[in-house]
Amino acid sequence: MNHYQIVPVGDQALEIVFANEINPQVNQQIHHLGQLILNAQLPAVQTVVPAYHTLTVLFDGSRTSCDDLKPQLQPLVERALQAKSLPSKTWLIPVCYGGEFGPDLAKLADFAHVDEAQAIKLHTGRDYLIYFLGFLPGFAYMASVVDQIAMPRLAKPRLKIAARSVGIAGKQTGFYPVESPGGWEIIGRTPVTLYRPDHPQSFYAAGDKVRFVSINQDEYRQIRQADQAGTYQVKAVINDGND
Repeated sequence: MNHYQIVPVGDQALEIVFANEINPQVNQQIHHLGQLILNAQLPAVQTVVPAYHTLTVLFDGSRTSCDDLKPQLQPLVERALQAKSLPSKTWLIPVCYGGEFGPDLAKLADFAHVDEAQAIKLHTGRDYLIYFLGFLPGFAYMASVVDQIAMPRLAKPRLKIAARSVGIAGKQTGFYPVESPGGWEIIGRTPVTLYRPDHPQSFYAAGDKVRFVSINQDEYRQIRQADQAGTYQVKAVINDGND
């Protein structure tokens, strides 16, 4: 993240652009930088929008310009560059793989040249960083799956994917918070509600991590009932950044 550019995007936004790659260290620094900018309370800055390797800063064009804002942001970028390990939260998301919940699991296993049980282990065997939220309310873009299961998205997207479905698209993995069209390979479903219209802020956020935990159909039904009753609490592992 040592090399970056600050470039204008119209007359009311600019982008802080880093190396064009999916890199967890870069992305975590981007989230840290976004928080530094918001905490600085620069008068004309309205909000920040993180993505894989960019941070977009939206501002009031009647109060400042890209040329005036750029020197105010540069010290914050340099400060973010010096940040070391940051606190993080890893959410444990239960998933029932295959069957009616994961129609593409068998295809994924064939792609990886393993059986379905091993394909599930490959998906649950690492934690995934939430790089950013987008596309749908609460849709988390996460990476990276191991190359062996980095299956391309569908050539023809489905018109309807069930809410809470878990999928893979190349190196990315993620879940569909609400029913939606989509082109990801669907391998399972979580019983946990990911988006509530009456509470639009998801329990997870960009910069957090997700660890998928394989469960069976009986466990799925039990957790789903508890979730609908409001008695299920999603567990998280906290890292204080000193590891």
